[in-house]
Amino acid sequence: MTNPLGAVGLYAEFVEKDSVRHSESEGAVAVGGDAYFGDPAKPSGFSVGSRLTAADPAELPGGHSVVGGTLYANNVVLDKGTGVAGEVVNRSTPGRGLGVDGDKVRTGTSPVDFGKEFTELRKLSTGWAGVRPDGEVSADPSGQGVFLTGTDAKLNVFAVKASDLERAGAISLKVPAGSSTLVNVLGGSYDMHAEPTYGVWIWDENTKGFVQDDYNSGSDAFKQVRSKLLWNLPQAETVKKNHSSRPGTILAPDAAVSTGSASYGPGYVNGSVIAEPPKPTETPVPTPTATTPTSSATTPGTPSGTPSTTAPAGTPEETPTTPAPSATPEGDLATTGSSVGPGVIGAGAAAVLAGGALLAFAKRRRRAS
Repeated sequence: MTNPLGAVGLYAEFVEKDSVRHSESEGAVAVGGDAYFGDPAKPSGFSVGSRLTAADPAELPGGHSVVGGTLYANNVVLDKGTGVAGEVVNRSTPGRGLGVDGDKVRTGTSPVDFGKEFTELRKLSTGWAGVRPDGEVSADPSGQGVFLTGTDAKLNVFAVKASDLERAGAISLKVPAGSSTLVNVLGGSYDMHAEPTYGVWIWDENTKGFVQDDYNSGSDAFKQVRSKLLWNLPQAETVKKNHSSRPGTILAPDAAVSTGSASYGPGYVNGSVIAEPPKPTETPVPTPTATTPTSSATTPGTPSGTPSTTAPAGTPEETPTTPAPSATPEGDLATTGSSVGPGVIGAGAAAVLAGGALLAFAKRRRRAS
């Protein structure tokens, strides 16, 4: 199958329950519960769909980005496409902003059955977690990095404990350009802040070296690998991303996924994110407060023992963000979530993986929240 995620793969962000977001998602967004987009107390807004092509919105269920519950909106802009929500509440400060820019969001019933979709996503995630790994996982001599090395031209599968991945300052992936990569991350939680992980590198066959992932990193060969990279976290209940850019797509169907911190912005997720966040703790309409400036932090340096890199462009942002489907050499971007570990894969999951096309299913790039 070339599109195992079906309609889910059309979105940059696909969330079963509630979502709190700021800055941007450059693809389409689907939220099953309530959505808190933008915040007048920061202040911040939220834009959707800047990198959608003219044809992309028509492929979405109902042709819309979706909020199944209430959209609590502060300066929400749909750059391309339209939206549907169960209800829209303007949470902007009177005279200082707006709820939704224009009339692109209508109220109505969600065209997406989130319960049905997540039932299938959990089956896929569990099935992929049972695929026997054939790639090599090794540590660099300094103990600060993890190398994932595969040689199959079609599909490379890795299994790694979340705790081991957390301890890696650098994560490096080397697989043939054009192949699909499935990384099963095993454990109940995954926190990139733990050590922290300061970057992910991908082998670029064009330049014959490792390149650190960033928004516009690497050659076409690099982007082919990134576009078919799936991080599967089927056991995870929490996933925390830090400031560094994350290539590929994250499938964590039972996890609350968050990015960023008080000291670092969230950086990009150059793929899609599929998650089940809990209900946010903030109130739907907060009392406006004065804006407090925040300072941006610099990205930590590269420790010894890591591959040579191309430095990321620019400093990380302070607010969560997401890129979308784009007409780049990357093609479709993928997503993943795994937790069962190496084992015998079922017939259904085997069919999904046949031909190594597992990961070519999500067109969006996202800068995550």
